[in-house]
Amino acid sequence: MDIVVTGYAGLDGSRKIYHHMEYRRKLLMKYSECFFGVLESGSREASGGGSEGDSPLERRFQRERDKGLAAAASMDGGVLAALWQLLKGRRLGGTYDLSKIPVLQQTIEVCEMFELNPYRLYAPSCRVWLAEEPGEILSDAAGAGVPFAVIGYTAGGAAIRRTDTDVPSSLRRPEGDELYRLSGFREDQSLNCRK
Repeated sequence: MDIVVTGYAGLDGSRKIYHHMEYRRKLLMKYSECFFGVLESGSREASGGGSEGDSPLERRFQRERDKGLAAAASMDGGVLAALWQLLKGRRLGGTYDLSKIPVLQQTIEVCEMFELNPYRLYAPSCRVWLAEEPGEILSDAAGAGVPFAVIGYTAGGAAIRRTDTDVPSSLRRPEGDELYRLSGFREDQSLNCRK
């Protein structure tokens, strides 16, 4: 099966960091406020359409998640945790290309400033899917204005190997979300509230 990602890695976490006044001040010392407009606005395109409960993409996600074929990059370590949990839940291995996972430049800048990994950052609007024929997901994602990428495929065995580096590496078990490395965010807090 193909491994598909819809939405942007780390978007929701970088938005929360930007809305935290202490971190926002630090960011605005280096970047202009208009650069972070996509984090400020919460636009449907940037959020990956995750709040659109009646969209075809969201309905498809709910169905596929119920079948164990999709996962959201929520509070436990971002898109890479979702990938690990999805494949391990199906007792599959696979390969993936990290460079194919959609991520906004604003998220990259936020993560670089605070030494975080955007692919291990809270992003429930970013979804990982397993699909024999990903064309229907692509169609629904395009209709919702959500980025779509085939990042790899499933394979036998237990290893989940990264293919876009010269040095062989395997995906490790999730260790918690990058957001919790910053003061002001605790693991016992709900990430659903705006900070």
